[in-house]
Amino acid sequence: MSLRYALLGIISKKPVTGYDVVRIFKQQMVYFWSSTHSQIYTELHKMEKEDLIEHELVIQGTSPNKKVYHLTDSGKKDLIRWAMEEPLKPAKIKDEFLIKATIFPVLTVIEINKLLDEVIEREERILSMTKQWKEHFDTQAERDAGTMLTVEYGIRYSEMYLEWCKWAKQYIHENKG
Repeated sequence: MSLRYALLGIISKKPVTGYDVVRIFKQQMVYFWSSTHSQIYTELHKMEKEDLIEHELVIQGTSPNKKVYHLTDSGKKDLIRWAMEEPLKPAKIKDEFLIKATIFPVLTVIEINKLLDEVIEREERILSMTKQWKEHFDTQAERDAGTMLTVEYGIRYSEMYLEWCKWAKQYIHENKG
């Protein structure tokens, strides 16, 4: 998957500003894709040059003007082609904590528990934010099947990660302490 298709997917639902794209990206894709603010804006610019998206400039008296992006016909065709024709690659987990877990044999139980507690705190925060966000969907576009499926994935992923961390703490207590 590439950033391009994640962005085209967001824009395909409704016209959005660059700010909206960044916000939606961070809310909906936090569990399976990451990107920086500058990468997103760079890709929006490239996609516009390639006629995959267009923008309408909205003049806002006292606030800065904003660009509202929408998908072009060629953008929609490319998005559908990618979804239906590109082979799926195996899922990858990129988690720095799991790299740290490989060195647990050289850490003390206190150090390991500190790391696990950090992950638990982070996942509880993400889980809470995701559940609150899901409860406050504003529009039908935010309740579409794709959004609901990915948000539910995020909730279940955080719940699984929290359960695994609690199991890991118990395992460390029983086997290393």
